[in-house]
Amino acid sequence: MFSLSLKEIRFYKMRYLLIGFILFFVASLVFIISGLAGGLSSDNASSIQNMDVHAFYLDKGAEGRIDRSRIDVSSNTFSPGIEPLNLQMRSLEKEGTDQTVDITVMAVQPDGFLMPNVTDGESFKSGDASVTADITLQKEGIEIGDRLYDEQFDKVFTVAGFTEQQTFSHTPAVFMNIDLWNDLVPENQKNKVNALVMVEDNQKLREIVKSEVEGGNWVSKDEVIGGIPGYQAEQSSLYMMLAFLIVIAVFVLAAFFFIMTIQKMNEFGVLKAIGAKNGFLIGSTLFQVLILSLVSIGTSVGFTALLPNLLPEDIPFVFDINLILKFSGVLLIVSLAGALVSAANIVKADPLTAMGRAQ
Repeated sequence: MFSLSLKEIRFYKMRYLLIGFILFFVASLVFIISGLAGGLSSDNASSIQNMDVHAFYLDKGAEGRIDRSRIDVSSNTFSPGIEPLNLQMRSLEKEGTDQTVDITVMAVQPDGFLMPNVTDGESFKSGDASVTADITLQKEGIEIGDRLYDEQFDKVFTVAGFTEQQTFSHTPAVFMNIDLWNDLVPENQKNKVNALVMVEDNQKLREIVKSEVEGGNWVSKDEVIGGIPGYQAEQSSLYMMLAFLIVIAVFVLAAFFFIMTIQKMNEFGVLKAIGAKNGFLIGSTLFQVLILSLVSIGTSVGFTALLPNLLPEDIPFVFDINLILKFSGVLLIVSLAGALVSAANIVKADPLTAMGRAQ
């Protein structure tokens, strides 16, 4: 079986090469769209995605949207494993210039589990108005030591360092001391936070927070991510495109192999006349499809892995090998399923008719 399949591929090189190219392009398009979906997801929600936490306590009326949640925590003592988080989108002006940058302020405890690792410079300090920003601000010309002016608070913040993969709603996150935030906000906003965050699942802590802070409920991290403005719309649109691509791949590959088997009806009939069984011929065809699929999909995985080096820096793209392997498996199954459609033609091949044609 294997020998016959390989000999036929070598003999009809151009035919199989064209089918391989089609599968390569379809697979590459699937992988590229999945990478763009992952890139947009990260650019929209990486600050929440990268928090190593379990759940968020939000205002019931916020419907899972952390940016709309406001909780009064004046009566809460913040048990170990629970930390407050304040979050607000703002525009800051680089001091000495007319440049304005849109950012999301995240006010956290300096040494808490919500504070990300600093990759360049240092973390903000407790006693001054320093902040730690996502490194994407460097693309807008912001460097360590630069001063950012907040017109609403009439306050200047100094960039002390940078962190990575900390964005919210497509804006870089800027981390500051939550005590500094409370000093800046109006009196009626003091002791109010967007969320209380639990680092590990603990039913006792859940009940303590609910008893001390009324009007809220616990939601999962995935629900908070889904509540970020625009997140669901972006991801739903891209994954709908992926679904249609896979469906199209089924029909395209099924049509190609169906036409190919029709063209080989005479050959199948002759092989049956000399003793070949339907199972052998179907297995040989599936083996050809398996070889083509593995080579084409494997090549497209390699191409997609190199693609981030070719794309402009402002296009978010994430090469998630686990997701790519899942889609590779789906495409492989789709290819084999499409080839099985042609099995009916193989069964219909008539040895007597084929021998008559051969004469």
